[in-house]
Amino acid sequence: MPGVAPRELVRVRVTNQKPRFWEAELVEVLKPSPHRREPPCPVANRCGGCSWQHVNYSEQIEQKKQILSMSLRKLKNFETLPFLAAPEEFHYRNRIQLQVRGGRKGFFAKRSNDLVEIQECWISEKSLNVAMPTLDLKNQERIELALDQEGKVHTSTGTRDPEAALFSQVNTAQNEVLKTRVLELVKGTPEWILDLYAGSGNLTFPLAEKFSKTPIEAVELSRASVELAQKKSPQNLKWSAGDVAKVLVKRNPQLNGLIVLDPPRNGCDASVIEQLERLKPKQIIYVSCNPTTFARDVERMTNYRLESVQGLDMFPQTEHVELIASLCAAT
Repeated sequence: MPGVAPRELVRVRVTNQKPRFWEAELVEVLKPSPHRREPPCPVANRCGGCSWQHVNYSEQIEQKKQILSMSLRKLKNFETLPFLAAPEEFHYRNRIQLQVRGGRKGFFAKRSNDLVEIQECWISEKSLNVAMPTLDLKNQERIELALDQEGKVHTSTGTRDPEAALFSQVNTAQNEVLKTRVLELVKGTPEWILDLYAGSGNLTFPLAEKFSKTPIEAVELSRASVELAQKKSPQNLKWSAGDVAKVLVKRNPQLNGLIVLDPPRNGCDASVIEQLERLKPKQIIYVSCNPTTFARDVERMTNYRLESVQGLDMFPQTEHVELIASLCAAT
């Protein structure tokens, strides 16, 4: 429930009754949780971005462990690796999108389009906050601020600047942890590698560098992302722009390969799972931002055994949980 911390006594107002649960909103905290804190951001209780700022970060990690465990409860016989907290709980986002109304900048309030005006954002990188006062807000409705790999701030209006978003997730420091862990999970030297839902190469380029003699193909639906990535691609890396399932159906099964995938929140279509089973890679490394759809997809992979899952916090102060998993061909 928004605004409530673990293990506290509260008074609530029921807003909706469902057959299996009730929905409610917080009215009053009667006995505060030992994990409750005063949010450092003055608009945290109104802004729709940080729903967990009122909870100590150590407890946020414990709650995310529980979310992960509950989401994977139907999966059996796999190793749960230590959960990876973010290097920084604040000032981690390298991209933010500001809403602008009447010369005022900020974010939308929870569950509404009402503007909550801000002077700084506690989860954005400090250089983006430094750039905020210099923005020209005239005749604008939306402004995105983004850091590139060299630390330069890019400003764009209306649409996302693909150059600024190249190669990275929004949490720069934790993304480095993610890339390192993916490389560490690879068993031996694969004879071929497919990177699916590759974006602009966030995981592809580290794989291509480590396995420089292995042919690698990256598949991504966005042609703009592919065109950007191709400018920096080494010789062992090939890019295919298109729907993942349609690209995979043209490939022949080969042994001793690796497939890495990082799908969107809704996970993989059944057609993609079918192609993964047909191609028979020796190992699959699955990066997911939604443990529930990940669990569903793993249950569909009847020819593969889940070996390990590791949770990591890509988005502190929110309820979102990321994970990295390794699956091997069932014997």
